[in-house]
Formats: sequence, structure tokens, C-alpha cells
Amino acid sequence: MTAHADTLSGDAGLALPEFDAPPADPIALLTEWLDSAVERQVREPLVVSLSSADADGRPSSRMILLKGVSERGLLFGSHHGSRKGRNFAQRPWGAMTFYWRETLQQITVDGPVERIGDEESDELFHARPRAAQATTAASQQSHPLDDAQELRDRAGKLAAGDAPVARPAGWGGYRLVPHRIEFWHGSPDRLHRRLAYRLIDGRWTAQRLQP
Repeated sequence: MTAHADTLSGDAGLALPEFDAPPADPIALLTEWLDSAVERQVREPLVVSLSSADADGRPSSRMILLKGVSERGLLFGSHHGSRKGRNFAQRPWGAMTFYWRETLQQITVDGPVERIGDEESDELFHARPRAAQATTAASQQSHPLDDAQELRDRAGKLAAGDAPVARPAGWGGYRLVPHRIEFWHGSPDRLHRRLAYRLIDGRWTAQRLQP
């Protein structure tokens, strides 16, 4: 490891007036940051690190593609039998982290994770590209793989067919309901700006934090 690996790269000069005058609604601010990330051509702005923990408190993380943000929470899909699906069945609480190198921005969100209903899961599944639907239907995520070619052939056959791909019963949508949201903007002098929101008795409170 070299000294260069310890440096921050990105635009530390963004104005971001919300740090001095925090808005009341952090979900609206999250949406604003996402929209701005797209405008600034941040690569993969909807890719997040999703963390969960098992019944013994042992954490695990993985990168996923976020499927939506609304006042109800942050939406994503998964096999229920995957590691994260099993974790959320045991401990229904999770955390997401966005990090955009180009703009030195980070957002962390944590809160309870709930499974969404079948109708909404169907909509989420069929909004995916057909190839992704086929792979999801053919695979049992996180289970042992005995024959990679057999799995590839099964997914390819589903993708090439004309009939709609049915959502597997073991796959569905999840929603992380924010209880805490923190906005972070990096600075080369390490005087990073931090703004944390907490949901207390149904109301959001905002507080600046030291770096």
C-alpha cells in the first residue's frame, strides 16, 4: 500500500447548503442527492452496499442495485433463501451505504427491513430485463452450485422463450424503512461535513456531527 492509496479523490468543492440549513425531510434530500448524482454523471449512483446480520449478530454486506426510493423506504429484491433473506427473517434490520467517488458524497441509511406484498413483488420482478428474470427464476441464490453450465442452459432457455417468466415463489421485494439517515461530504483536510437525521416519535430531527 502506498501513500497515494490514502488520499480522497473527487469534487470537494460542492456548495451543498443543506449542511448549514438542514431541510426538514431527509427522504426528499436523499432524492435530491440522487438526482444530482445522475446530473453530475456519477457512475452507478443506485448501487449500494447492503448490510445485514444473522441471529448471532454476525454481519455481512454485499453490493446491490437499489430499485426505488419513496417516503415508504428504499426498495430492493432478493431470494428469501439467500444469506440476506435469511438474515432479515432473523433480524429484520439493515443498513445501506451509497458512495460516489466523483463527488465525495456518501449517504448511510439504516432501519427495519420488511417484505413487500406479492402484487408489488410481481411488479418489481417484471420490471427487470428478461435475462435477469430468467436468471432469477433458474437460480437458487446462495445455494451450492454443482453444474454451472446446467444453470446457464436453464436460464438461457427461459430467456429465449416466448412465455412470460413467472416470479419464483422464493423471490420477492424488500423495503428498508429509514430510521436514521446520514449525509456526508468529504474534504481533503479531513474536515468532512456530516448531517445526521434520526426518526424520533414519528418526526425527523437533524444534527450536524463532527468529522
